[in-house]
Amino acid sequence: MVARIQRRAGWWWRRAVGLAFGCMGLSATALQPTDQFGLKELEAEPNLTPGHFADLFRDFSYDYSPYIQAPEAFLKNRSGDCDDYAVLANHILSRQGFQTRIIRVELVGTRINHVICYVAEKKGYLDFNNRKYSFNLERSGSSLRQIASKVADSFERNWSIVTEYTYSYVEGRHRTVYTVVKTDLPERDPDQLAKNRAR
Repeated sequence: MVARIQRRAGWWWRRAVGLAFGCMGLSATALQPTDQFGLKELEAEPNLTPGHFADLFRDFSYDYSPYIQAPEAFLKNRSGDCDDYAVLANHILSRQGFQTRIIRVELVGTRINHVICYVAEKKGYLDFNNRKYSFNLERSGSSLRQIASKVADSFERNWSIVTEYTYSYVEGRHRTVYTVVKTDLPERDPDQLAKNRAR
C-alpha cells in the first residue's frame, strides 16, 4: 500500500514538473547550462528565447582572443569573449526568427571594443558581461547612439564610435552595415536616416 502511494505521489510530482515547464514555454528536455552542447544541439533547440540562450552561457569563462572563434571551439572550451558570444547569439537567434544585430562599441581612453547582440523584439541586447544574472537582457533603445550610450555606461566610460556589422562563420569575415561617430550630428546618423527612409 505504501509503495502504491509513493508511486502515485511520484506520478503527481512528475506531472506537476511537466506542467510547470509547459507553462514557462520550456520542455523538460531543454538544454541546461550544465550540459555540454555543440552548435548542432543549439541550432536544433526548439523555441530558444534570448533569455534561455544567455542562461546557457552563465558558466562560460572569459578568455580574450583577437579573432572570433569557430562556434564549436567556443562551445567545447566553454570560454571566449564578447564577440564570440554576440556572433553566436546572432547566428542562433536569427534562425529562431528573432531580428538580431551585432554591434561593436569603441570606448574612449581604453583598448576596449565591446560587442553585443541586439534583439529587436526584446528591445534590448545580450551582453557576455551580463549573462550570469537573472535579468540577462539589457534594455535599450534601438538606435546605435542609444545602444552605445548604454554599453558605455556599463563600463562607466564614454564611447567614440559604434558599428553595426554582420559576420559569416563560412566566410570568416565582418561586413559593416552602419558606423556612427559620436561627434557627428545625430540627424546624420546612417541608421536613423535608413529608418526614416523606410517609413
